[in-house]
Amino acid sequence: MTAETSQSICLEIDSALSNTTLLAMAVRGICAMTTLSPVEINRLELCLVEVVNNAIQHAYDRQSGHKVEALVELSETIFCITVSDWGAVMPAEQLEHQEALQIDPDLPDSWLCSGRGLYIVKSLMDGVEYSSHQGKNSLRMIKQLRH
Repeated sequence: MTAETSQSICLEIDSALSNTTLLAMAVRGICAMTTLSPVEINRLELCLVEVVNNAIQHAYDRQSGHKVEALVELSETIFCITVSDWGAVMPAEQLEHQEALQIDPDLPDSWLCSGRGLYIVKSLMDGVEYSSHQGKNSLRMIKQLRH
């Protein structure tokens, strides 16, 4: 059995909310190389934007001039995005906190209430992990690819 081939690219933006779209469009282009459906690509983009916006709003207190990094890793079976910042650490219970929220991934109006972002990300991705090491905070999102 041969090892699975993989590719990766690291993208970086300044921590201004206006830069989130640039990052989202770049990742959308990478998604075109995968077996993800248009609906899955939209959901992945939603998750990316939510995590990047959270980094800017919470880790950097909405201040520009800081780095937000997105590492995109693509293999034959997995699409993975790791969003990193060097700001305030997310409280450990934040990712574990699960609320019984009424969210329909196909109805954008159900996404609008504040505080639902990580719940949406965990609902739409196949795996979500958070780590903080030596000042670098990283949230990793994993999506399985169809064959």
